[in-house]
Amino acid sequence: MRTRILGLLFCAMIAPNYVFAQASDSIKVAVGDIYKGSTLERDLKIIYKAADIDVEFIYLPNERAIQTAVSGQYDALDLRIDTLDEEETLIRIDVPIVVMDVYLLSINDDFYKGLDDVNDKTLVSILGARYSNIAKVYKKRHLVKSEKQAALMLTTGRADLWLAPHRTYLKAKEEFPNIKIASPSVYKQYLYHYVHVSKSHLVEPLEMSVKAFNQTRSIN
Repeated sequence: MRTRILGLLFCAMIAPNYVFAQASDSIKVAVGDIYKGSTLERDLKIIYKAADIDVEFIYLPNERAIQTAVSGQYDALDLRIDTLDEEETLIRIDVPIVVMDVYLLSINDDFYKGLDDVNDKTLVSILGARYSNIAKVYKKRHLVKSEKQAALMLTTGRADLWLAPHRTYLKAKEEFPNIKIASPSVYKQYLYHYVHVSKSHLVEPLEMSVKAFNQTRSIN
């Protein structure tokens, strides 16, 4: 019953002044394997259904998913950070679906107010991750290629702190239960849905739908 009520509320939110997609519109979304097992497909189904757009999901290796969306082989791309704005063939749905909080992780009981408190500490983070750049001024920063490498550096004492998103912490804690959150959120990274330019007429209805979807989640 609660789900039904939320669904009705969701539809009511997007109905006023809403520009609906054409009845014939359908979208094939390229999804990177990194999202297997997540709630992404479920969430996007809700968003597309509210916009009256048929949607299909194709799972691919991560980089190939990006390439097929950029080339137009598929119509849209899962969730990514805004660096894909540089791709001329992709348009960002300019309402984030996920806000990813980044924390300092530790294996001791110390708690830090922020990065300013850890100038003398050795940090480890993931190579290529945008949030890693917030600690680039630190001389004792190590960049590694995988979360497992970062966890091992932290738990073996080769690093004092690990800069990582909350979902990475939850995953790592299963194998390394002594890892703890050692700060408030020090960075927020926003993830957006992208569509190919050939589907640009769907940007407005999808943005309206994402806004309504985010509101129902906050109510829930």
